[in-house]
Amino acid sequence: MSTIIMSQCWPIEGISPAQKAVLISLADQSNDDGYCWPSVRTIAVRTCLSERAVQGAIRWLESAHILRASERKGTSSVYQITPAAYAPPQMLHPADAAPRGAGNAPPPPQMLHPTPADAAPKPSMNRQLNRKEPKDTRADATGFVLPDWIPADAWAAFMETRKTKKAKSTDYALSLIVKSLADFKAAGHNPVDILNASIKAGWSDVYPPKVPASAMTPARRTPAPENFASRTYTGGKL
Repeated sequence: MSTIIMSQCWPIEGISPAQKAVLISLADQSNDDGYCWPSVRTIAVRTCLSERAVQGAIRWLESAHILRASERKGTSSVYQITPAAYAPPQMLHPADAAPRGAGNAPPPPQMLHPTPADAAPKPSMNRQLNRKEPKDTRADATGFVLPDWIPADAWAAFMETRKTKKAKSTDYALSLIVKSLADFKAAGHNPVDILNASIKAGWSDVYPPKVPASAMTPARRTPAPENFASRTYTGGKL
């Protein structure tokens, strides 16, 4: 091992860990003139690299003038380490030496005509952005859709009465109420009058207007039967 060559190799920067490992391995086996002749297999074992990685590192070190390799027929190559001649490959042809383009050269074609449409959402996205869910103006607060012949304000007041009675307002329950109103309407009754009567009586359902309010209960029982014991006889007939 040559401490002279080793001390010159350690400070070198700008090389990869694999390249540095191969260089130090060679320096560790060189004489003071920088010569050594280990096999690629030996270098790979010492550096824990593959033989292919060692060969690639040696080629790079040669291109950077840190190393000179001389092949010997039938045996390993002879390497001479020359740290003082180190010149990284990227520094051999600096970018400043490259010819520059003309100052009036036109910009790339993609810069001449920028297309604003490229930044716009795709048509399918525009359709999604512009699409609005249809809103049924006849739907009440629960989402139940009213027929055209039921005024929304009268229905809303009736729903408030049902709310105070803690009645369930499912779509099925409300559809039954609407059906009853439709039957009453077909019989010639005004649905608004029926709703208002139910609100006034505090009912959670609707009933035919012909039934007296005093005979009805929120449980929708039938009218109370007449007390026959209180009736009087006239002319020998009941």
